[in-house]
Amino acid sequence: MLRRIRVYGRRVNRFQSLASSEDGYGLARLVVAVRVAVVISIIVLVAVGPDWLRQHLAGVAVVLGVALGYAAILMTRPRVEIRRTRYSWLVTASDATLTLAVIALTGGPSSPVVAVLVMVVIASAARLSFPQTVLVAAVAGLGYIGVALWAGPDAVATVPRPLQGVWWALLLVFVALLGGGLSLLVEREHRSRMRLLVEAEAEHAAAEEERDLRARLLQSYESQQEGLQVLLHEFRTPVASLEALAGALTDGASPMASADRDAAIALAGRHARHLNDMLDALADVALARRPTFSPGRLRRVDVAALIGEAADAAGLTSARLEVAVTGDVSAIDIDAQGLRRVLTNLLENAARHGRGRPIDVTCARTDTNLTISVADRGPGVPAESLGDLTAKFVSLGGQRGTAGLGLWIVQQIVEALGGALRFSARAGGGLVATFTLPLT
Repeated sequence: MLRRIRVYGRRVNRFQSLASSEDGYGLARLVVAVRVAVVISIIVLVAVGPDWLRQHLAGVAVVLGVALGYAAILMTRPRVEIRRTRYSWLVTASDATLTLAVIALTGGPSSPVVAVLVMVVIASAARLSFPQTVLVAAVAGLGYIGVALWAGPDAVATVPRPLQGVWWALLLVFVALLGGGLSLLVEREHRSRMRLLVEAEAEHAAAEEERDLRARLLQSYESQQEGLQVLLHEFRTPVASLEALAGALTDGASPMASADRDAAIALAGRHARHLNDMLDALADVALARRPTFSPGRLRRVDVAALIGEAADAAGLTSARLEVAVTGDVSAIDIDAQGLRRVLTNLLENAARHGRGRPIDVTCARTDTNLTISVADRGPGVPAESLGDLTAKFVSLGGQRGTAGLGLWIVQQIVEALGGALRFSARAGGGLVATFTLPLT
């Protein structure tokens, strides 16, 4: 969340700098344009005004020429007008000096140019701080008092010079207070708005972080629940088979023949090894924090014998199982535990939906792949529903007591082993599950 706030803060700062730059350049161009317009209006005023405005025509021409050149320079470099730059004092002092010079040369306190001083102070409020603006107004007011006392003919003065000087000086201070105060209020409002924006974004980022945390916790909880259901599903088959074998071996009413007893004990041992392999896999997952369906240890196995063990675990009798083998599958290096889990789940699914009919298993080996198909003779699955067979918690057969995880587990294991799983409809009814695994 802090990282998001910092990123947003950088974006806000960049936005502020860009906005300030664009707004500042716009204001600068406006101020320069106003400056040029004021100089031109003074030229027109001197040209058409009374004769006393032209008493110092040469001096007025020089000052106005300097003012026009100065305005032209600022027009090409408007950034010097931006608020609180190193040029702020220079621009303000130049404006005040040129204005006082024009006032002194065009009638002193009687000059209409006196009103331009008000504009100078207002412009200084836009580029200087509040105390600096007040200082500029005070200095400009003192300068105007000097002009009112020592410049201009008495005949054109309608108000005594000292009174008129003090009046305009106070007016300038009042304008400075008003303009500076407004500028300060606008600046504070801008800062407050940006602070509120940052706080709002921080709250939004906190809400998103909290929502993400809740989603991660929920996902973790769901993963734990799914993992528990997978474990229950995987352990159910061998445990049920061991329970049946134990009941048959301890049934005193119908004692088993010696050969059948030995076969039952051997099958119980295979089931115990299967459970031990799964416990080892769980230990590996706990230690390495790997996914539940990750490749296990390679072991050389006889795939045909492994099919028989998986069939025993799924409760299939040899009479109901038909196995066809192509190629040599007697010594294949493969993840035996993962392959057995795949075969057990597929054979158990086929036995559950096969309506008691034989189940065909075909096994073919090439130089690079091992392909096994499990085909039942059950009611089958509609073609449009084949893609839903490996969805979690989906059982299309309508059988009770199933979690809908068997074929999903098969797909996860096959993909973890680098293989592919596909389903197809069997001619005459039934479902064919085929998976291909790469051989190293």
